[in-house]
Amino acid sequence: MKKCSFLIVGAILFLMGCGNNEAEAIDSTDAEFIAIVQLEQDLHIYNETASEPININDLELLSNDTVFSSSSKAWEVSFNYKDGLTNKTVATNAVAQYSVDPSGEITATTHSFE
Repeated sequence: MKKCSFLIVGAILFLMGCGNNEAEAIDSTDAEFIAIVQLEQDLHIYNETASEPININDLELLSNDTVFSSSSKAWEVSFNYKDGLTNKTVATNAVAQYSVDPSGEITATTHSFE
């Protein structure tokens, strides 16, 4: 009986270790920060050769549009020109979008700085 209880406790501890480690998952705020850092890097590269550089202060994070996509299993973070909102509920003139997975890695990037 004593051996059986040790086996059961051991099996439970083993199975707990096999679970999903949620401590590694990031939230929307973390995903937005990661995307902002990447946007700054992408803008720096673009501005080195652009005839009309883009100022980072002319862009804004669309935090209301930051959502976790179940299809891509990543946070979708979008940026827009500050004066590009003709309708407060619909984003226009989108500049960049980044997909940030739960581990904090950028898995996809879309931008159109021109």
